[in-house]
Amino acid sequence: MIAVVGLGNIGLAIARRLVVRGRDVIGIDLDPGRRNAWLAMTGLQAAEDLETANWDDIDTAFVIVRMADQAEDVLRKLSSLESSAPRTAYVVSTLDEAVSSRLGAYNTESLRVLELPVSGGEIGAMAGKLAVMDDDEAFILSTIATQVVRFDAYGEPTLAKLFNNVLGAYNASAFAQMLILAREQGLDPARLYRVILASSGGSWMAGGFLELLDDLLAKDVELLRSHLGELPEIELDGDLAKTLSAARAALTPAASG
Repeated sequence: MIAVVGLGNIGLAIARRLVVRGRDVIGIDLDPGRRNAWLAMTGLQAAEDLETANWDDIDTAFVIVRMADQAEDVLRKLSSLESSAPRTAYVVSTLDEAVSSRLGAYNTESLRVLELPVSGGEIGAMAGKLAVMDDDEAFILSTIATQVVRFDAYGEPTLAKLFNNVLGAYNASAFAQMLILAREQGLDPARLYRVILASSGGSWMAGGFLELLDDLLAKDVELLRSHLGELPEIELDGDLAKTLSAARAALTPAASG
């Protein structure tokens, strides 16, 4: 059986996808509203906390909580449980790099911890079209994802997700500024939006702009800012061609490796 700890937007979507794929799933969440949403969606009762779940029947857990300290609390609990066979915990929660780098400390003889940041959002999760940063390829591709990217060490998948999401934040911010600028110039933003979606200015963030979870984007921006110290200001009045050429050159070793 698979436990999904945390039934927020992504947790609920991943749990539903697992059920659709024929897996036995138990949802776990402190919030009664989320448990009710899970019941309405699947017809299955959710546990209200870790203690009320029957861990003897659970061999896999997806940890999808909001805060890093909550994720570590769950891992501490799981690492204290005895198991006749190793249990796997996938940490989907977006963590800061320092916390993600020490996830390996929770590995025991009865618990295997894997870092599993995902990209694709709630819609991607429900459709099974997530991009996943992990090395448990067969199980993940058979359940929730269409693409797996492997990394060499704890912390690297989280850092990759933060770079991706902050790039998305840059895209969303630039898109928003173009709409505002269009309105100031007397151009209908809604018509510009249609042009952008069908043209070279379009992006994943533009396509989902009206449904973006702004607070989660802002959270990832602050996590990466905290890790790096500062984030670059993207300017277009410098040598754009030189910047694009340098980025392409940086990709060359990865492309040929």
